[in-house]
Amino acid sequence: MTRIDNLLRPAGIKLFLTGLFLLLSWQSSAAWYEARGQALIQGGDKIAAKAKATEEAIRQAMIFAGASVQSVQMLTNGLLQEDRLQISASGEVNNLELIDEKWHSDYVIVTIRADIFPQTATCSAADFQKTLVTTWFPIEHRAQAQDGQIHDLSEQAPRHLQQLFKARSELTSMAQIVPYTVRWSRANVLAQAPDLARQSRSQYILAATITDLSMLRPAHSSLAFWKSDDALRQFSLDISLVDGMNGAVLMQKNYATEAVWEFDQFSQIDVSSYRFWQSEYGKAVNRLFTGVVEDIDDMLTCQPATGRVLAVRGDVLQVSIGRSHGIQPGDELTVYKTSQVRDPQGMTFLQYNLYPVKVRVTSASVDSATVEAVDGGILANIQPNDFVARR
Repeated sequence: MTRIDNLLRPAGIKLFLTGLFLLLSWQSSAAWYEARGQALIQGGDKIAAKAKATEEAIRQAMIFAGASVQSVQMLTNGLLQEDRLQISASGEVNNLELIDEKWHSDYVIVTIRADIFPQTATCSAADFQKTLVTTWFPIEHRAQAQDGQIHDLSEQAPRHLQQLFKARSELTSMAQIVPYTVRWSRANVLAQAPDLARQSRSQYILAATITDLSMLRPAHSSLAFWKSDDALRQFSLDISLVDGMNGAVLMQKNYATEAVWEFDQFSQIDVSSYRFWQSEYGKAVNRLFTGVVEDIDDMLTCQPATGRVLAVRGDVLQVSIGRSHGIQPGDELTVYKTSQVRDPQGMTFLQYNLYPVKVRVTSASVDSATVEAVDGGILANIQPNDFVARR
């Protein structure tokens, strides 16, 4: 097939996303996306070719960022008419620049860069299923669990949270609880979270630590009979929501509550029991967990369905997302790889490089799928542990 034949594929355009950079701790914020569009010059009409290449570059950058594409034509026209080759727009695209154009005898390459703020309320990824993996929740100060002997809350808390996800979330499921504790408060441990996601074939990691179970038992004089004897107990939970594909921390938050502790100081409480979860303290922890479920759902609503390449067999790939993630035969996925780069100031960024050929799902099981190149393209240089995304 000649180069001209390649250019005459749908819309006569190829796109190469040469680099988009995201701060590791701000993945859900605005980011600069740099993309190239290429279009064939037909009938000598260079203006139309440039417009077509520009429009496709804008469209693909916005789609990959999770933004809508209704304003692509308006942005294209504005960019081409702007003398300074830069425009500002309201809404999802804060700033757009035409940074380069290269003309050849029969085609043009246009490079754009956009500062995109996806609108989460209308994103196309809202229907995709997201999967979490977590561990038992370590109790930071285990001596605080002595009152009531509630050390087993480390194991029972994630199980209760898992049931709340099942009951309250149509978007997110806690697919697995690994039966051991992890000291997530250590930075070097949190950095290894993607290993846990890879082993469990989950998209995200919930790293949670119970940080406060302290008790306040009033010590009253026998003369102060009018004062309450109710004990108060704290419950505090630190969570980090981590992207299992690249290790980016999407959310970090502390949740805290307190409630009356109605149990005797020397009782041994079964924290898996109905009695515990129906106590005032159990109900307060349940309300706190409900807030965790809602916040995670909000954070993940517009995140794409993502997975890893498990195996490469010629032009056929096996990937780690399937029907449980909302993937169906016929869906098109983007294949990409990531690397860390540093800017001159020493700040670390995550660089995404997209392969120019998309893949289409030919068959899907519960947690994996088989994909092939769209339109007979060649899947060159793709390796196991590269990434796939449906956006």
